[in-house]
Amino acid sequence: MNQNASEFANVSGIATVSLPFTVKIVRTEDHLSKAIAVRSRSYGKHHPAVAEQLKEPEPADRSDAALVLLAESKQDECALGTLRIETNLPRPSLVESLLPDSAKCKRCTIAYVTRLAVRGGQQSSLVKLALFKALHRYCLAAQIDWMVVTALPPLDRQYVQLGFVDVFSPDTLVPVPWSQNLAMRVLTLNVVTCESDWRTGNHTLYKFMFEDYTPDIEIFSSVSGIWSRPRNRPVDPPDPDRLTGVFGIPII
Repeated sequence: MNQNASEFANVSGIATVSLPFTVKIVRTEDHLSKAIAVRSRSYGKHHPAVAEQLKEPEPADRSDAALVLLAESKQDECALGTLRIETNLPRPSLVESLLPDSAKCKRCTIAYVTRLAVRGGQQSSLVKLALFKALHRYCLAAQIDWMVVTALPPLDRQYVQLGFVDVFSPDTLVPVPWSQNLAMRVLTLNVVTCESDWRTGNHTLYKFMFEDYTPDIEIFSSVSGIWSRPRNRPVDPPDPDRLTGVFGIPII
């Protein structure tokens, strides 16, 4: 065996994290109904009036400019979490009307992250993290420059922990017309540079977000085939206690 072949043989398999749930793009009415149920129940804990409006699909749920993600238990196919990604690729996004001309994300491709909701329970923090990883990987594939969120305090803090920064001066709240004019923070995250920011900042979740292979996040299942599956070695997902610092706040 030559030297190059020997070196190749000694390469270890890719670290594979097996999750107790899957994350998929909603493609059926049944899956959309599951996402809506989680969404409505979660919002009902903090904003009952808004929750009433969320018992039915919204126009954006079926828009060609958006997609909905669903986290579903492997054990019983119960819906555990969801979020919606709305892009400005086919047409301007509503959220762009909130952005000042000075915003770095102005006149860039953006993904407006909305309707993030997670069912309570021991797995909730891991579900949130997996949804965020799916969101980030989708944005990279779709050539999205920036993620944008509008967040109510205290839920805004977990986005800040993930590296999102204010569009306006710190802690500024602006009314969001399509959310009953509730005052929220407008926060953004650069899709490309967040990897280096997390790496240089030694972020506790960097390994899971950017190094671990998570085949249960199936948002690209249509292009995954036997020849694209790497050899792998199993590793455990992040300890729930390690996620508390980022996701210790209930999320809707």
